[in-house]
Amino acid sequence: MSARPLLSLRLTLALALAFAGGIALAKEEAKDPVVHARIALMQSLKGDMGTLSDMAEGKAPFDAAQAEAAIAALRDGADKVETAFRAHADDPVSNALPDIWNSPGEFRQKTNRLLKAANDLDAGDLANTLPALGAACKDCHGRFKM
Repeated sequence: MSARPLLSLRLTLALALAFAGGIALAKEEAKDPVVHARIALMQSLKGDMGTLSDMAEGKAPFDAAQAEAAIAALRDGADKVETAFRAHADDPVSNALPDIWNSPGEFRQKTNRLLKAANDLDAGDLANTLPALGAACKDCHGRFKM
């Protein structure tokens, strides 16, 4: 096989995968604005948690300013979680279980645990303060996320 048809085949496959990926991403976009905002909030928390986890695990160099910014964003985001789920909005892409609205006291308890863990984060001691945040996330997701 000559180089030109091989290149054409690779380009065709790449375009097909990109197109299919675009469809998958478009399908996963929430149509309900409340759900869309909740998903954006949770993705933001996930990103900031990842930043700190990478630093704590040595996968990324420690950057005090970046760590402090991620901690500030986590504190702010954690403070918004309960409010973001007050409205019982639903969307096919949502992973929120109805138990969030059926058990508001339990959900509030878990979001308070998240907020406490976020407030207790210490950029100078991520190895000891970050696990509580991870545990709070896991606890809530284990109960209220599909």
